[in-house]
Amino acid sequence: MTPATPSTFTLRSSSLSGQLSRAIVLWVCGFWLTGAVAVAWYVDTEIAETLDSALVQSANRLLELAAHELDEARSHGGSFSSMASTALSAPSAEGQGVPADTESTPYVQGDYLIYQIVDAAGVLLMRSVDAPAMPLPVPLVPGFAQTGDWRVYTLRHSVHALFIRVADPLKHRRQARNESLLFLLVPLLFILPLLAVLVRSTVRGRMAAVAGVTEQVWQRGGQNLAPVNPQGLPDELQALVVSVNRLLLRLHDALQAERALAANAAHELRTPLTVAQLRLFNALALDLSEAAKGEVSAANNALTQLKRRTEKLLQLSRAESGAALARDRVCLRSLVAAVVQEFESDHANLARLSLCGDLGVCVYGDFDAIAIAVRNLIENSLRYGQGSAVVVEIGAAGEVIVWDGGPGVSAARLDDLVRRHVRLTADSAGFGLGLSIVKTIVERHHGQLSFASPPPGLTQGFEARMGFERA
Repeated sequence: MTPATPSTFTLRSSSLSGQLSRAIVLWVCGFWLTGAVAVAWYVDTEIAETLDSALVQSANRLLELAAHELDEARSHGGSFSSMASTALSAPSAEGQGVPADTESTPYVQGDYLIYQIVDAAGVLLMRSVDAPAMPLPVPLVPGFAQTGDWRVYTLRHSVHALFIRVADPLKHRRQARNESLLFLLVPLLFILPLLAVLVRSTVRGRMAAVAGVTEQVWQRGGQNLAPVNPQGLPDELQALVVSVNRLLLRLHDALQAERALAANAAHELRTPLTVAQLRLFNALALDLSEAAKGEVSAANNALTQLKRRTEKLLQLSRAESGAALARDRVCLRSLVAAVVQEFESDHANLARLSLCGDLGVCVYGDFDAIAIAVRNLIENSLRYGQGSAVVVEIGAAGEVIVWDGGPGVSAARLDDLVRRHVRLTADSAGFGLGLSIVKTIVERHHGQLSFASPPPGLTQGFEARMGFERA
């Protein structure tokens, strides 16, 4: 029979393509975040170095300009100290002791940079428009220093006792660093979904060859043990396909041997048993004592039981192996008629049998295997029906129903009937294998088997129903 498709047994959450897609996306995101942090640190360092360099250049340029302006003011009468005194005594717009002209000297305007000119005593002589009105709280030592809000570079004039402090706000540096980090991270929010789709699509495309091989292996069975085609597979899976093909070859040899055994065992075993029974039957015609005839009769009955058990075991072995099951178009009417014909030699049982239903129904399956199942169901009803009629009905949906009007089976025992060596009564001549064989054959055909006692519409009896795929 056609096996179930692999997708019915596949758990999507554990598929290889899904695992690879998630792993790749997570690793890419991890590397992206790590790279973004590293780049942000590098950009922060470069920004700091660039702005520090700008502070140094600005300090060198502005200090000369400021010194020149102060020299001009001194040339009109006054000294640095007197200018400083004047500056401190003249109120500014902010209420500070810095003259208005000193406060608004626009050497640096509309930029992030500010500057202050102080003398050796730390007295503020000049400042830019945006600079604080009080001297920045950093030492009068050339070099860089930092306050809570400012990065400051201090430079001393080479001739005069003047110091310039050029500063830029730390807030500006943090803003530049954060903008760079956002520029690196924000695109990830848009790229990540697209990346996930592309990775999943790519992985699925590359896994198509693996899915093809999986489908080939899934379709292998007793009727198809051809090697799997490894074309298109990556090198890593070539060895696996070679191993599978070797396994299929060994399985093919084993199944061939089993087919040969199933084909020959019945004949090889039935013939000597029949000969032995014939000799015992002839012995009963001889002039023997009653005791001897009793022993011969008992031996004949034992051989009959052995013959039946051998046939059942061979049927069970064939059904469980599934090696010889074919997928042919089987007419149920012809099949059931052939099975009923086997009971012609037993007139009493043949008179109890009747056939009804949709006689034109065909199903897909193995003629011999389904015939074995039908025969076992009929034998079961004839044996346990206690002389009642046995009806074999063919359903329109591809079903074979066998029912009788006997005492039936209790509901508690219905599930135990398909177990091996379970019999209805202890004194029965059966072996408890018939229904187990039926169950195995139906399962190999991917059909359905059910029991009911009593059958629908009856007060007593037993019904067995087999369903197959309709052709």
